[in-house]
Amino acid sequence: MMDVDSESTATSLDENTENFCENPTRDTIAEGLMGLIKPTVDQLDERVRATRVSQLELKQCIDGLAEELKKVSEAQQHTVDLEIYLKKLINAKQRVSVLSNILQSAQDRLNKIHMSIDKDTVKRTVLLSNPLVVTMGLPTPLYDLKDFPDVYEPSEDSHLFLDALEADQESILARSPKLACEIGSGSGILITGLAQLLKNSCAYFSTDINFSACRATAKTALINNSYVESVAMDLLGMFRSPFDVILFNPPYVVTESDEIMGRGLDRAYAGGCGGREIIDKFLATLPSMLSENGVCYLLLLKENNVEDIKEKIRGLGLKGRMVLERKIPGEHLFVFKYFR
Repeated sequence: MMDVDSESTATSLDENTENFCENPTRDTIAEGLMGLIKPTVDQLDERVRATRVSQLELKQCIDGLAEELKKVSEAQQHTVDLEIYLKKLINAKQRVSVLSNILQSAQDRLNKIHMSIDKDTVKRTVLLSNPLVVTMGLPTPLYDLKDFPDVYEPSEDSHLFLDALEADQESILARSPKLACEIGSGSGILITGLAQLLKNSCAYFSTDINFSACRATAKTALINNSYVESVAMDLLGMFRSPFDVILFNPPYVVTESDEIMGRGLDRAYAGGCGGREIIDKFLATLPSMLSENGVCYLLLLKENNVEDIKEKIRGLGLKGRMVLERKIPGEHLFVFKYFR
């Protein structure tokens, strides 16, 4: 049985609960407060949304900047590659110049052969009518490389060298040479041209690292009624006796160092750094391979740093003089003579 106090308390709680649920004053105040707070909440929500949008835009900007930095980085790396490529392009241009000169020389050679035939006919006519006439010209030797596709075709540098020998022939004859050698003989027209100049008063040798070039040189000499002992070797490495005349049209084109070890025609013109690697190697041996009265004829390219080579020659105890120079498309060439 519930006592009076307990019943009274239960009745009071029920009344309070009813009053809390149905309190119009409280509801009015709450609605008023919500009316005041809602605009602020809506503003905060809007700001939150705006902040999120800004975050997304900022992220896009950061991603864009990262992409730009990546492109800049790649561009910088690409610039280095371009410099290397440009260097190779310049080297390739020089090679193209060499090959273009070779191709251009083919037609020129045909024209010169026809002119030479005409001149020889005139000379024979004059000699028959006047036996006292003496001719001292140095004709360009005939050659045939159809069986030697990997042998350097005579070009403008070869013709310049022949012209230099002709221009200096009196000096060569005055030395009365007994031993002559061409290094890197290729087609063999230089040593054969010298043989035509000196006749049988001298023994003729040639060297080349290309065995086909050795065979081509021997054939060129034979075609021109001369004899050249052609040996497959690097520079003058296997010879011990000095020579009275040394001829060298070296690989002078500026290339990468590793191209010196190439094959075929590459080795005929690839001179490595500054186009000097083969030249410097040869010059270091020149004093020991040149006789007391000997002379060496060397073809150089302007890019080989001719002035530096002059200093090197003086340092070797030798003297030097330029015999001829000639500018051709893509190249400025010189022929120097060195002696004691």
